[in-house]
Amino acid sequence: MDIIFVGKEWKFKKALQEELFRYINYNALTYLDTFDINFNPKNETLIVTSQKTYPLVARIIARLVNQNLIIKDDFLVPENAKFSKNSFLVKINEKNINVILLEDTVPEIFIITPEYEEINVFRFDKDTALMFLEPILHAHKLDFTVIENEGNFLQIFTEPLEKNIKKEIINSIPYVIFGNIFEHIINTLPPQKITFAESCTGGLIASNLTKISGSSRCFDGSVVSYANRIKEEWLGVSRQTLEKYGAVSEQTVKEMLLGAIEISKANYAIAVSGIAGPTGGTPNKPVGTVYIGVADRKSLKVELYHFKGDRNYIQYKAMMNGIRMFIDFSQLYSKIS
Repeated sequence: MDIIFVGKEWKFKKALQEELFRYINYNALTYLDTFDINFNPKNETLIVTSQKTYPLVARIIARLVNQNLIIKDDFLVPENAKFSKNSFLVKINEKNINVILLEDTVPEIFIITPEYEEINVFRFDKDTALMFLEPILHAHKLDFTVIENEGNFLQIFTEPLEKNIKKEIINSIPYVIFGNIFEHIINTLPPQKITFAESCTGGLIASNLTKISGSSRCFDGSVVSYANRIKEEWLGVSRQTLEKYGAVSEQTVKEMLLGAIEISKANYAIAVSGIAGPTGGTPNKPVGTVYIGVADRKSLKVELYHFKGDRNYIQYKAMMNGIRMFIDFSQLYSKIS
């Protein structure tokens, strides 16, 4: 599927675009300042418009399909189009064309990529995991794609799986999660709760968890302790620790974990402190140096990472490794009854 954003404003509406991309996959992405009658799609296409550009796009699409524009439920659409609020679907040259008006929320999208199953595999390298999984997937004639996630776990994408196939997989590899791992935490962790003490990730972990409905069942709050003063005053990290070892250290992250659990009363905590760059690195602690820790009320674990990439990529890697560490630490894997 191709996506076309129509309107100059889309170059700046990054948050709305990111929200849309959560729902769909695409092969090609195009930005147009305006839309004209020469539109000739080669593939299924999602056309994204704003309040400014929707009327023009709707008129041109209606003309291309030889239909009148009419008002249905206060929405201007081609007369024979499939439609719902802020979205309509027509065919041009036998290709599905879905026009949406994207405002505060993503409307119904009639062009949806085929459903797939996401299998997240922990504690196994790629070759070992496939040694166990390939016979099962091949036996059920399932095509699949393998991706090595930045969080140091495997993601295998395949067709939707029946319950009996999931059982086979779990019997072969018990360290798996089916579906989105943040949704899995929300659906599986309660009544236990989790909290975060984030420095270099700036609240990214909490943000990704709370994007999903129902997150309040396992999350009450967390601390973004960016400055040393906040680490000390809010999380109880000792000044001696900060002065002797620095904010980016195993010792500081240990105390961040203990402080986060103490003030939140949560069952688990993830803490992150590092240097995301592009500035702030030193010969001993270059950009990409990140300490990540996980803890419950009885024990904790801290690991040191040296990530490569730009600031956003380092933050993303830190988040995903923190989540992977938590999954392994808590053994919060999928179970099929």
